[in-house]
Amino acid sequence: MNARSEATAKTRQRLLDAALTLFSQRGYAATGIREILEVAGVTQPTLYHHFADKASLLQALIEQHYGESQNLLANVLAVEPTVAGKLIAFVTSSFEYCCADPRGPRLMFQTYYGPTVPEIDGVLDKLTDRRYRLVVDVMQLGICSGELSKSNPEFLALTLCSMVDQPLNIFSRKSRPKRYLTSELAHAIVELFLKGAGNPA
Repeated sequence: MNARSEATAKTRQRLLDAALTLFSQRGYAATGIREILEVAGVTQPTLYHHFADKASLLQALIEQHYGESQNLLANVLAVEPTVAGKLIAFVTSSFEYCCADPRGPRLMFQTYYGPTVPEIDGVLDKLTDRRYRLVVDVMQLGICSGELSKSNPEFLALTLCSMVDQPLNIFSRKSRPKRYLTSELAHAIVELFLKGAGNPA
């Protein structure tokens, strides 16, 4: 990569980084182009050289952060031989990704639960469905192997995702999410999912 290409890539990344910080803190709708320009330290023509508009900037961030987390998840799930191991890996990798840069999960939750952005609806649905389908596949594998009781794999996947996403949503907003999103919590969530909270007779 020559010096000009490297400078262009760095400018684009500065814009993405500024937008990630602002969108994750304030939400997409409450963030203006002028604020992004000020934080990134670039001019408006520079922004429009890299991105068509604010929505395309958001789309690039979503594709980058959802894509990274899901590629990591797919790789981790592939190497674990047991369903229990895959479930722990799913929760642990989700926690680790959040702790590495909490702005990513904050962006995801701000986007998914905030005001609808019609320009990115299809992109968001496709990426969230990919994560869900990875978990559905694990549940189906567990049912077929006898590691999980016979049930609807989609319901099981929805249950586990809900158990994981709520702590992610809450603790990604803390100043030090690593204090809360621990390996112990990951194992406790999986144990609760596999065994339930009831006291067997």
